[in-house]
Amino acid sequence: MVMAGIDWSQVAWCRIEDRLVFLDIARDRYFRLSEPREHEFLAGIEQRGPAARHQPASLPNPADWRMPREACPARLDGDFRLAEIARALWLQRRVEAQLASRPFGDVLRDLCSLVARRMSQPAPLDDSGRAVVSAFERARLLRSSATRCLSHSIALASALAARGIASHVVVGVRSPPFGAHCWTQHRDMVLNDSLESVLRYRPILVV
Repeated sequence: MVMAGIDWSQVAWCRIEDRLVFLDIARDRYFRLSEPREHEFLAGIEQRGPAARHQPASLPNPADWRMPREACPARLDGDFRLAEIARALWLQRRVEAQLASRPFGDVLRDLCSLVARRMSQPAPLDDSGRAVVSAFERARLLRSSATRCLSHSIALASALAARGIASHVVVGVRSPPFGAHCWTQHRDMVLNDSLESVLRYRPILVV
């Protein structure tokens, strides 16, 4: 499909009720179609079978991802480890710098590559992983992630991957009114937010 210079091979989308929300990964922006074009788009989708969302081939939907069912208790527990908290803050700032200077999709693909290199034998969320989750939560006291959920989630997933622990970064949207949010999951467990908060959003991209 060709429309207004959009590279559809870099677009993710999801359904919210009877409307569609699109995420242009190449341009790091959300958009919607006019009603006539959306009806045309939906007709094309339905010819290929019902679908609730779609991800581009460059960032395929992980086969092992599941809808979240619980929040990680380690967010609110654990010892105060200054070194871990300092590393959490440093990783988040590094990801923020990457997102400011590089294409959004490239940063996500780098995360996928890091996870792939470290996941020959994925480890469970053990004490080491829970300590990382706790450190990132405590780092919020020093540097709020209220408007930095994307960098916070990518940094957390990177820190866990360094310990051989697999996780997914999930981007979700809601409408109306439109809103977007991001979180990190290990299996069906939310690691850096409450379950109630993330269930308000419909996943549009999982990496």
